[in-house]
Amino acid sequence: MIIKDIKIIDILQDGRGVGKKDSKVYFIEGATFGESCDIEIIKEKKNFIEARKVKTTSQSPYYTQPPCPYYYECGGCTIMDINYDEQIKLKKNLITKAIKKTCAIEIDDLEIITSETLSYRNKIRLQVDKKGRLSYNKKSSNDLVEIKDCLLANEHIIENLGKIQNLVTTIVKDLGNIIREISIRSNSCEILLNIYSKEEEKLYKYLKENHKDLPYNINIINKKKIKTLGKDHLIFKVKDKSFKVSKDDFYQVNDYQIENLYQNARKYLEKNKKLLDLFCGSGISSIALNDDNIVGIEINKSAIKDAKENAKINNLTDYKFIDKNANYIDQKFIEKEKIQTVTVDPPRAGLDKEIIKTLAKTKIKNIIYISCNPQTLARDIKRFMDRGYELKEIKAVDMFPQTMHVEAIALIQKM
Repeated sequence: MIIKDIKIIDILQDGRGVGKKDSKVYFIEGATFGESCDIEIIKEKKNFIEARKVKTTSQSPYYTQPPCPYYYECGGCTIMDINYDEQIKLKKNLITKAIKKTCAIEIDDLEIITSETLSYRNKIRLQVDKKGRLSYNKKSSNDLVEIKDCLLANEHIIENLGKIQNLVTTIVKDLGNIIREISIRSNSCEILLNIYSKEEEKLYKYLKENHKDLPYNINIINKKKIKTLGKDHLIFKVKDKSFKVSKDDFYQVNDYQIENLYQNARKYLEKNKKLLDLFCGSGISSIALNDDNIVGIEINKSAIKDAKENAKINNLTDYKFIDKNANYIDQKFIEKEKIQTVTVDPPRAGLDKEIIKTLAKTKIKNIIYISCNPQTLARDIKRFMDRGYELKEIKAVDMFPQTMHVEAIALIQKM
């Protein structure tokens, strides 16, 4: 069924346009914010209707020609056809609407720190098709689209992408289709390749015998089995700090915004207070935020191992990194460790409500919450509010230009 001339009034976080007509809400694949278009209904659900754009009837005033030749096929970017000023307004709206809807708080003018819009990513993750071609997933599909360039990747990755493609092509020609995925991470000096293969021994032996002079560090990964050529990590610098980042370690992908993110979160910290960093990963956020006087909790044991090494690299003297689930903490633990401030940077699903309950029972005044998901951030702020806290300040950092993703930093304070 075709619906004629529907106006796109908003954009979802996955990039689909939002339209309304005859009191019905439509989520529309391929639609650009601000345009009007004819759409075809795909599926009707209880509260909305899924659809796809058939044709544009009136172009968006915010439209800009996407610089990427793959944009209309590739699922990596979702709003590259919207000018950057409007992208920022959409992201502000995404956060402020979530806070208003869930917390009943009006935010008049949310500050958002802008970014360079291209060449910002220090890591990309690519699929490998049956012919050995490096690919991204197509929009709203598991199908693949071959790419020879990615405008979001930093210059060092792009300079090496053709050589990496030649390597993968040679491997597939000689060994068959044994690579399913490859991630490329760069600190602008070196490259770390994480190659995912079910035949890690075979690939390791092949590379060692036939490509011993490769200028890359390589991890060949099969579930928990890993074979390494060169180093299994890279060293990244954030201001005056150095960090070891291994294959599974979380590290912010935007080269231009990492310092901005941590500097702005750091402004919310009280000086000379002992910091508990939940979901601390390899200790990067902990050390970047508080220098020392840190307790970090992280379920990933290899990340905790790296966190301890990062503490030594940066000459910390008062730190403790513990490989436990975040639910491990309780009031007794917080009192014993003399915790005075908490930072959290949880997965997109947000915080377990039991963690919020535990923190709220303590005398901790400040919770600094870093989030890439406005909906779960708003939900968790409301849960803290219900237990005697208030949203004191919030700002955003655009870590992901050309997409609807955005990072927010909230100071949640006990009243």
